[in-house]
Amino acid sequence: MSFGKVDAGKGLNWLTEAIGIVFRNPGAFLVMALIVGVINLIPFLGSLAILVCGPALIGGIVHAARTEAEGGKAELGQLFQAFQQPGKIGPMLLLCLPTIVGAAILLVCGVVFGVGALVSGGLSAANGSSLGAGAIGGGVMLLALIGLIVVLAIYAFQFFAIPRVMLDGAEPFAAMRESFSACLANLGAFLVFAIVFTVLCCVAGLVLIWIPIIGWIVMAGVGTVILGAALFVAYRQVYGGAADAASTMPPPPAPAAPPPQP
Repeated sequence: MSFGKVDAGKGLNWLTEAIGIVFRNPGAFLVMALIVGVINLIPFLGSLAILVCGPALIGGIVHAARTEAEGGKAELGQLFQAFQQPGKIGPMLLLCLPTIVGAAILLVCGVVFGVGALVSGGLSAANGSSLGAGAIGGGVMLLALIGLIVVLAIYAFQFFAIPRVMLDGAEPFAAMRESFSACLANLGAFLVFAIVFTVLCCVAGLVLIWIPIIGWIVMAGVGTVILGAALFVAYRQVYGGAADAASTMPPPPAPAAPPPQP
């Protein structure tokens, strides 16, 4: 299935339209958010469950967002649609691989940076030099840049792959490659959405951090629900637009009739 290109400003529209979809049926989506938030709160096991099953849960939210956008009523059970639909959970679980690989890369970079900082600090202390502090500062900036690139790459591999596998039954590895290409083709919209969504989450986090436990549940759950709805909106615009354009193309001309035989 081919994808289209949209303007950078559509990235903001993905977010605003997703919020609109959620507010059409706040009851169902709020309970979904609470379930996801509570899972996030469980020590270790919750984080592991979100790491592995996160794409499947977000896929359920994508499914619910499509139902709501097409005039139906989203239901709580749709959060677990990937677990209920035959043959769906396996491909959806495979979509967690970019997160696992990205986390491993960040872990290795963190260990390398930590060892390098200790060695640099020890040498600087032995020589009575202040160069070690500058090297550590530069290392922190480099590590932050690597982390940003890795996180964006993870999202790029999953961004369109989740709705493609959930809604279209696409093969997961092909969907992830295609998702990365679609994000590069729509880099402006992808970055606008990522920046605005991250800023809003940070602001919400600063407010909700003062509410113990409940604040974290709300922030994690509502953020995930809005993200899932936004993935559906982005998928509909990027892939739906391409499909609409293909359907409106004029049919190829009929081949000319062969000349009559003498």
